[in-house]
Amino acid sequence: MAEDIDASRLSALFNKSPDAIILVDADGEILRANERVEEMFGYQPAELEGESVELLVPEADRDQHPSQRESYMENPTTRPMGADLDLYARRKDGSTFPVDISLSPIETDDGLEVMAAIRDITDRETLRRKYRTVMESAPDAIFIAEAETNEILEVNQRAADLMEMSEEELVGQDQTALHPSEDADRYRELFQRHVENEEGTVARFANGDDLFVETASGDRVPIEISAQATELNGDKVVIGVFRDISVRREYERELQQQIERLETVAEVLSHDLRNPLNVAEANVDLARKSGDPERLDKVEKTHTRMENLIDDALTLIQEGYEVESVEPIELTSIVSDCWQHVQTTEATLQITNEGIIYADSRRVKNLFENLFRNAIDHGGDTVTVRVGVFEDGFFVADDGPGIPAEEREDVLEPGWTTDEEGTGLGLNIVSEITSAHDWEIDVSESEDGGARFDFTGVKTAVYDNSFEDPTDI
Repeated sequence: MAEDIDASRLSALFNKSPDAIILVDADGEILRANERVEEMFGYQPAELEGESVELLVPEADRDQHPSQRESYMENPTTRPMGADLDLYARRKDGSTFPVDISLSPIETDDGLEVMAAIRDITDRETLRRKYRTVMESAPDAIFIAEAETNEILEVNQRAADLMEMSEEELVGQDQTALHPSEDADRYRELFQRHVENEEGTVARFANGDDLFVETASGDRVPIEISAQATELNGDKVVIGVFRDISVRREYERELQQQIERLETVAEVLSHDLRNPLNVAEANVDLARKSGDPERLDKVEKTHTRMENLIDDALTLIQEGYEVESVEPIELTSIVSDCWQHVQTTEATLQITNEGIIYADSRRVKNLFENLFRNAIDHGGDTVTVRVGVFEDGFFVADDGPGIPAEEREDVLEPGWTTDEEGTGLGLNIVSEITSAHDWEIDVSESEDGGARFDFTGVKTAVYDNSFEDPTDI
């Protein structure tokens, strides 16, 4: 009597399970099925008894299923079927649906049997697809990492693009592997703070250092991280949204450079404009009292210096140094044009080596004009200026008094000048334009004892001038 009651209870549990359950023998024949199979597969339980289990397998997978089944029978254990695989089952009408399957071996008097519990996960898969759609349509890189182990569980395509790696390569790595290796401890601590604080957004460490990811090619990309700790499939994870802020950082650098330029201009103008203005005012007063017209000549001279200061200041503020486009420029043409803008009738320009330089035409005009003005300001109206192209660069030299060796490292700094009428900005403009082109500049003594400025790292094409004399302009 007790055995009948136990059998009745087992039968009730078998049929009332929320999962479809089938019992299969070692040859893959269905021995029994519970009532849930009708709702899930469309078959009456009796219809399945005696049929091969491959009847419930999608046609595309049927050929390989018998070998997989036999492999399981050789080493039967209680486990999920097809771990880490997307499994599908086939209904009576031929349609398929995603499933989870758990296998349990049972030893009976008739031999080994396997109980398969089948769960329809269509709703879960629908939710997962929506989740992946949200992940993939997000504008930023998303990394999901296990909170306790730091292991990356999932990423989106933008994360793969950011890191220059595939999603498969990223999954399974420690989250610190995303960042520069020498700072692994700092990023591990940052991750832990996200775990403890649940959420937060950060773009810099406490000391002001930027956050970076290091790509597969070794590039370091500044990022902002928005992170939130949450539960996912029963585990605590950290969802990190990484935003590439390279453009923002570049804008901040440009803004800082602009601020520094304005500070430089303000400093130079506040100091250097006041002196010539005082001189002009004093000479105007003396001219009024004495009637001496030569005083007005001095006023005109100080006004010229003030005009030069204002011109250089406007170059710094309005145009800046940024390179907009690089194009091939014939040296003779641009140098001749710039020379015409220098107010002198007795100075001489010699082009010793002709050719082409690749540069931003607007910026390089400012460079040559400031160098020419510097040569005339320090070498006088009869100074000779030589310009030439060589492999990987060009030079500008003069026969003026030159620059003392101990001062050559300072001449490119704002405010440096030995001329009472100099603005102190011209050579700084030359230096900044050089840097904007990613060139190098070297200040030395010319063959004539004057100043020489060599610009290297320049793309050039040198003409063959071996049978020509230097051009005098």
